[in-house]
Amino acid sequence: RFVAQAARQDQFLEVVSGEEARARFHRHLDLSPRGEERVPLSAALGRVLSADVVAEVDVPGFDRSVVDGFAVRAADTVGAAEDRPVALRLNDEVLAAGHAPELTVEPGTATVIATGGMLPRGADAVVMVETTEAVERPDGLFVSLTRPANPGAFVAAAGSDIGRGEVVLRKGQLLTSREIGVLAAIGLAEVAVVCRPRVAILSTGDEIVAPGQPIRTGAVYDSNGAILAAAVSELGGEPVALGIAPDEDAALERLVARGLECDALLLSGGTSKGAGDRSHRIVARLSDPGIVAHGVALKPGKPLCLAVTGGKPVVILPGFPTSAMFTFHRNVAPVIRALAGLPP
Repeated sequence: RFVAQAARQDQFLEVVSGEEARARFHRHLDLSPRGEERVPLSAALGRVLSADVVAEVDVPGFDRSVVDGFAVRAADTVGAAEDRPVALRLNDEVLAAGHAPELTVEPGTATVIATGGMLPRGADAVVMVETTEAVERPDGLFVSLTRPANPGAFVAAAGSDIGRGEVVLRKGQLLTSREIGVLAAIGLAEVAVVCRPRVAILSTGDEIVAPGQPIRTGAVYDSNGAILAAAVSELGGEPVALGIAPDEDAALERLVARGLECDALLLSGGTSKGAGDRSHRIVARLSDPGIVAHGVALKPGKPLCLAVTGGKPVVILPGFPTSAMFTFHRNVAPVIRALAGLPP
């Protein structure tokens, strides 16, 4: 009797186009992001912003020098030339980065300043040290200039990189190392991001063996589980590995129930109509609405089964790895990106 049943292999009652299958699938899905959470900057790489980020500070927060040299009043340098150098008396202060100036640059004076140093009151330009010469005189230490300086020369004005109140990053932005640097530059220690959708992954089949375990005759290693977990991570999700289920109803039911605690459930294998294919029979028991397409006009990938329950996607991918990944990227990847807050 078992051989007779296996030989008959119930055929797919309805094979629909890929477009129709996706339309039915999306009609019942809740594709909104799964909430937000705040994470420290050290954990924000690869996450997606859940809201616009507005700078609450200027960057830089003060006028600063971008070279090593001397803070001067541009008006004092007018006419400086190789044959007519201008000498300015040096103030008794050296402005290193991170130190607030105490002295004002009065007419006819200059202050030594390092790259990143805060421009002192009175100064409106910086002269590079390479175009100057220190001169000791009986009445003090001077700096000799051979070129005039324009107002604002070698000075980064306050707010010239980022201005207070400016939107620096937009909602939906994927955070790479570049964006992490921007967030740090405006002083944020944590940031609001979209919660990663939790995607349960279950491989099925008596012939499947976990990598690292001894292989037996007629068995194959589970590559689908590893591929899907990596793909889910790439798409902004959090893979939840359920392991491997044998072709046995009780075990499948238990693991499917665990998978439905997540935001989505992916199974691979057991979706055809041959002997040992049990996954689609278990998923067929779901409701609200349950299976929306089983049998899609795709090659490879005809046995694809798409279901929804309570707004959650439940997908049975074909067991053959090429078919599994082809159907995953066409039908599931866009859904995970949406749940993760990413654009199509």
